[in-house]
Amino acid sequence: MDNALFPDSLMLRRIINRHTKDALIDTALRWINLYPITRIGGEHSDEDDNDNEDEYTGPLLDSEDRKACVWSMSLDEYKRHVATRYENMRDSSTKKTIVDRILGADWNTGLSSRQIADLDLAYYSQHASLKNWKALKLDYGNQSASIKAHVDPAKIERAFSHYLGPYFKHHVQIMQEKEMVWIRISIHDGLAPNGLPAPTTIVYFIWFINSEYLLGVTIKVEWREFIMEALLRLFKASEIDEWPLTGKSPTSLAELLLYKDSQGPHSRYRLNQVDENPLSGSIKKRKLEDPFDKYTKGRRDIRAEDMDKIATRDRFVAADFGPNAQPSLQRVDIQLNVPYTTEAKNFSLGRMTRQPFPIKVIIEGSNVIEGIKSLIPLGVAKNPMPKFLTELHSMATNTIIVDLDEENDNKQCITTG
Repeated sequence: MDNALFPDSLMLRRIINRHTKDALIDTALRWINLYPITRIGGEHSDEDDNDNEDEYTGPLLDSEDRKACVWSMSLDEYKRHVATRYENMRDSSTKKTIVDRILGADWNTGLSSRQIADLDLAYYSQHASLKNWKALKLDYGNQSASIKAHVDPAKIERAFSHYLGPYFKHHVQIMQEKEMVWIRISIHDGLAPNGLPAPTTIVYFIWFINSEYLLGVTIKVEWREFIMEALLRLFKASEIDEWPLTGKSPTSLAELLLYKDSQGPHSRYRLNQVDENPLSGSIKKRKLEDPFDKYTKGRRDIRAEDMDKIATRDRFVAADFGPNAQPSLQRVDIQLNVPYTTEAKNFSLGRMTRQPFPIKVIIEGSNVIEGIKSLIPLGVAKNPMPKFLTELHSMATNTIIVDLDEENDNKQCITTG
């Protein structure tokens, strides 16, 4: 499928038009040395050639010798000429002109599967929040640690395509972005040779290098079993478990999955924010920030509180959540199976009947953990907050179940998933 060409079409232009003008120019400049380029004047009529050169070559060539001059260039010279044209178009041309240049001149026979996947991966890597990502965990059973999750990213495309080959016509392409490997699988079963797959027939995964975790999107039932089997063979795992964690930010999900033991107050050690010279004689006092300036950006309609109270709240927040921004979760479901009581820590009242009062709480927002963190500084909640809220950053889940401890009436039992 790598060599399949998809000519200019409305769907293809939609894929290209999602990008900015500068992004398209940068992509075209990169493609010049990666994919075969069409020489203007090679397979067109004289009238078409003159039109193309009038539009794109402009004053660089004489009117009578434009086509001859371009065609007399060596391939390297022609590529440099095209690269110059794109650079000159940054400030002087519209995005439509650039798209017309790409599809109508330099790759007028069509874009390859790899070029289309390149555009698609580049777009979603910058707009990952458009997808709802679900965490997956590779289970290696009793295999030795030496073979766990050690997969060469450069070999993923060929191996994955080999494992999917017997099941359906497809195209696989990856893109590595730091410690994340994006995997794109487009299904071409039932399509015409030059037909582009619909967005619903494209599956995406993100693998965190040398880890046992992946992120994936919803997969249609008819393909799910085959794709999961190919993943198992690719990573040499025995099972793939659905982890109870979803979200729209792959970066935040990576923090929750890979660094769940170094979140909250421990994050400063992971981010190297500790005092490098604790025995130094000079002690730097931390300036206390008014939480209303921090959380409401200076917009307030009440009087500032006593600074001692602000300092106390600040210490409680730092002890529970640490000094750094929290990973982004858009939703948390909390199932409370505890007796109903007006006193937060008095569980014996409801224990007399041994009947819990089940309540389901759903918290939604752009960043639930950061919102919970801000409740105490803003005076909305009192300290201490429940453990299942203050340790949410280290649970790596969207679902929490809180029960009474069977052995101790005054303790809560917290489970995830």
